[in-house]
Amino acid sequence: MPLAFSFTSTPAEHSRVLTHMMRRKRSYWITMSVFALIILIIAILPATQGYSAAAVLSTVLPWLLIFGGIVVALPLVQRWQLKRLYQHTPTWQQEQTHEFSEEGVRMSNPLSNSIIRWDAFVEVVETKEFFLFYSSRSMAHFLPKRAITAPDQLRDLRALLETELARRGRKARVLAA
Repeated sequence: MPLAFSFTSTPAEHSRVLTHMMRRKRSYWITMSVFALIILIIAILPATQGYSAAAVLSTVLPWLLIFGGIVVALPLVQRWQLKRLYQHTPTWQQEQTHEFSEEGVRMSNPLSNSIIRWDAFVEVVETKEFFLFYSSRSMAHFLPKRAITAPDQLRDLRALLETELARRGRKARVLAA
């Protein structure tokens, strides 16, 4: 028996999903490490040459503000762009229904209908807020957990995901019940 869940997604939710996806990537952590390393180098070089703490801070502070501003601004810009995208994408404005069965995942709304077979997913990851269905390392469909209204539905979905993905040699990382 298929499990069906309906929801209307929001730009803020979509942004949080993109953040989850981004943090899984090695390039994200490399970039953050490079930013931290640059700040350390900018602080260590003057300190090793005998400059006072105030002089080192005055050198490092502008860079901290620039990198900090970038780190803070990027999610805000992303949310703004997603809000505009939602306003101009009729499909995303509709109530979405995700139906899970042995066949795969059927995603539909009043304007579209598609099915993604289990073989298309490389991994499914459950977070506190979402189920993320990865069709590649950098692209995922999502189901907000708020759409799952009964505890037995959540248990049944987890079991279906583990069964169907294991059958195909894929991973379903679900949270403990």
